[in-house]
Amino acid sequence: MNFHTLWEHPRVRLRDVLTLARRGGSVALICVVVAAAVLVASVAAAASGGQAKVNVLAALSARTVAVKKADGGVAVLLPTTMPLQRPYFTASGASDGRYRLEIDGAEPCDGANVCLFALFTGVRGGHPYGKPVTLDHGVAGRYAPIQCGAACSPASIDWIERGVLYTIEANPSVEDHPKLASGAVRAAFVAAADQAIDAGPR
Repeated sequence: MNFHTLWEHPRVRLRDVLTLARRGGSVALICVVVAAAVLVASVAAAASGGQAKVNVLAALSARTVAVKKADGGVAVLLPTTMPLQRPYFTASGASDGRYRLEIDGAEPCDGANVCLFALFTGVRGGHPYGKPVTLDHGVAGRYAPIQCGAACSPASIDWIERGVLYTIEANPSVEDHPKLASGAVRAAFVAAADQAIDAGPR
């Protein structure tokens, strides 16, 4: 559980706790309010598998503008939404012929599996990795599932458009659901790639 989830819960917000404090509420009562918020949010998170639809475009809007100025004309392709953990931090990087956009659980993360929520890249050239999947408009994609050894690596989906290799990587709550149905994860990645393809350059 994190403070962002607690304070943004619709029933108990930070301003409610502060109001209670200003009105002379006891420390014990304030603690009860906070504990209740944590409990309710924890139950909600458990029921939803720890994930929700994240608006990728909104989370990465400023970063997208920045990479487009430095990636040498590589079109940025992004899904509109993905089922991910809440995006606490974002990161980006670009150079001629490539860009990188991240939604992370820590700052800095630098693509480390332990804190990576989602990674979106476009690289001019390159080769896709994984098993063949068919994406919208007949685009040939490649999907690689979560792979676990000493640690788990993210699932990914690749495809090529206009000579650019596009990749989406994400950690679909592996820690919470190590036996998450592989078919559901694959479907989520295909849906994300289809959104990006259908929408075109951002």
